[in-house]
Amino acid sequence: MKLKFISDECLMDLRSNFDAYKSYYYNQDHLWFDEYFSSEGRVIDSNISFEEPEMNRDEDFAISDLENVKVIYESLKHLTVSQATQERLWAGLSHLQLRDFSFYRLKKDFENENDKRINTSLFFKNGNKRSLFVHILARLWWVGYMTYDESSENEPYRLTEFFCEKDFSARCVVFFSSNFTSNKNITRGILKSLLKLKECGVSIKRDHFVQATKYLNVVGGAMILDMLNVDEVEEMIDKYLCRYFKLDRNEIVQEQTYGMN
Repeated sequence: MKLKFISDECLMDLRSNFDAYKSYYYNQDHLWFDEYFSSEGRVIDSNISFEEPEMNRDEDFAISDLENVKVIYESLKHLTVSQATQERLWAGLSHLQLRDFSFYRLKKDFENENDKRINTSLFFKNGNKRSLFVHILARLWWVGYMTYDESSENEPYRLTEFFCEKDFSARCVVFFSSNFTSNKNITRGILKSLLKLKECGVSIKRDHFVQATKYLNVVGGAMILDMLNVDEVEEMIDKYLCRYFKLDRNEIVQEQTYGMN
């Protein structure tokens, strides 16, 4: 099958006239949406191959979000970065081929008539970059893209699993709001450093993510971060976090080395 987009005109209509349509969202009215999208010109068939993924619908989002990052990224790994930034792709997917998943993920928001959350989950309402990590489908693909480690043949989703283990929504916004975390080497370097601390018994909290990004934001004023490789970023973050949180880096390195043997 081919991936379906919605047209720019259709996207504008849904966004601009949400108040007129919101009752159909609250009631999860598939019949209305099917009829709406049957009108000529509202749906565009792309040339992008798409094998519809089997989405996880566990009631515990900590479980389903992680599994859905994997299945969405595997299904659409062939997307280009340019394609994956398009609102009409993700808005289309959430209203068309993966509408059932959208309704599952937003069930409580529909019940509570939480218009703001519904809008930011289905459309790009937070600026182009931030929206990629707020939209309920776009963020799954982008977290997969940014954390997938092709250099690890046996565990390419190891960093993904670490990132998604708790506070998924909050981590998405906090971690990927910085411009430099658009660089996969930087993202993976930070996550490898944080995962190393976790494996040595450190309880990783939001502040660890915040401090790592703050530090690189400061360093970025004096050097070109995009020139660094994953290992260089990891070492820089190791040193800074150990100093900031008063950890013994030598002990952590020794424990990490021992654990690998």
